Amino acid sequence: MELTQDSFTLAISVGIGVMTVSILVGLLATYRSGQLGQILAGMAASGYAFPGTILAIGVLSFSGFLDQLLGLLLDDIALTGSFFMLLFGLIVRFQAVGYGAITSGLKRMPPHMMESSRILGHGFWDTVQRVIMPLLQKSIIAGGLLVFVDVMKELPMTLLLRPFSFETYATFTYQYAKDEMIEAAAAPALMIVCAGLIPVFIANRALKT
Repeated sequence: MELTQDSFTLAISVGIGVMTVSILVGLLATYRSGQLGQILAGMAASGYAFPGTILAIGVLSFSGFLDQLLGLLLDDIALTGSFFMLLFGLIVRFQAVGYGAITSGLKRMPPHMMESSRILGHGFWDTVQRVIMPLLQKSIIAGGLLVFVDVMKELPMTLLLRPFSFETYATFTYQYAKDEMIEAAAAPALMIVCAGLIPVFIANRALKT
C-alpha cells in the first residue's frame, strides 16, 4: 500500500508541477514577446534532452550548495535527499513534455484571440482565465497524463534523489530484478504497465469527446 501511495503521490505531484510551470511559460512565450519568455521557453524544452543520471547529479550538486547556504542561516535544514529535491529534479526533467502539449494547444487557437479580448476591455489574466484556459483543457489533460506515465517508469533520477525508505514501482522492480528475484519484481512491473495504460485510455476518451 505504501509503495502505491509513494508512486502515485510522486507522479501526480510532478504532473501538477510540470503543467503549472508549462502553462505560465507557454503564455509568456506566446503572448509576451519579451526576451524573458523566449529564454524560459528554451529552458523548458531543454530538460528532456539530458540523461536522467546527468540531471540527477546536477540536482545533487545544486542541493548541496543550497544546504551550505541555508546552514549559515538555519540549523538542521537539509534539502539533499528530500522529497522536495526529487520533485524539483523530475519537474525539470519532464518539463519539455508538458510544455510541448501546452504550446501545441496554444498554436491551434486563433492568433488574434488575445488581442480581441483585450480590445473588449478584458485584462490579460482575465482573458487567460475566461478564454484561454477552457480551450487548453484537453492539452492540459494530455500533457499531465504523459508526465504521469513518464514519472511512473522513471528510474535513474528517482533512484539517486529519493528520500530514505521512499520506494516507487520503478525502484522496487529494479532492486528485485538486479538480484534476479524475477517473481518478486513481476507485480510492481505489471503495475507500471497498468499505470501507463489507464491514463492513455483516459486521454483517448477525453480527446475524442
